[in-house]
Amino acid sequence: DKEFNQAIAKVQEMISESSTANIGQVTEVGTAVGHTVAGAFIILFASYFFMADGALIWSWLVRLFPKAGRLRADSSGKVAWRSLTQFVRATVLVAATDAIGIAIIAAILGLPLVGAIGVLVFLGAFVPMIGAFISGTVAVLVALVAQGPVVALIMFGGVILVQQIEAHVLQPFLMGRFVSVHPLGVIIAITIGVLVAGIPGALVAVPLVASLNAVVVHLADTPLPPVEVDDSPPAQPNATGPALGEGDD
Repeated sequence: DKEFNQAIAKVQEMISESSTANIGQVTEVGTAVGHTVAGAFIILFASYFFMADGALIWSWLVRLFPKAGRLRADSSGKVAWRSLTQFVRATVLVAATDAIGIAIIAAILGLPLVGAIGVLVFLGAFVPMIGAFISGTVAVLVALVAQGPVVALIMFGGVILVQQIEAHVLQPFLMGRFVSVHPLGVIIAITIGVLVAGIPGALVAVPLVASLNAVVVHLADTPLPPVEVDDSPPAQPNATGPALGEGDD
């Protein structure tokens, strides 16, 4: 009876520990899902108002600046927005070209996870220099594991071909006009973005630096408005007392 009771107690303890662990996992999953849904809702909510009332919101922000600097603040904001939109459009085109090219090569070679490879290459293109290297390496490793070294070598050559076309045709033609940032600045921006916010930080670091660079160049090339100088003579005081020199009789 004693051994039977001990066995029952152990089973109950195991069930209790398992239930506690499961409850903790369910709580973590629920919290993560809740944060994701809330974040998506906030993004959609903010995006709607930015698109509907973007001009009014920007006018309100410009009015927060001193009156003398509102014109330059307005023009700088428009330059930053134009640089950001041009960067995103060019990056999407480059990323789509890379993803389609590498995915076609992977499909011809009969690799698994062709869709996942294409998505990874597409997202990696948003991180200049580093993203293309990482996504290409993953594609080659998938080929090595699935088909062996010969197919992996062919995949490596295909990745190099696609990336060379990107580097020598698409990048100078599209990105060169929009992102005039030194490669060292790009690396530093990506590093800071990763340290501050991880992968999302790496994705937004370069467009932010490109926008900031466009604003700095714009302000440096735009002359300051002339300072208005009041050249009018000072007003004469009104004499209300007796004239100078007049005495009492």
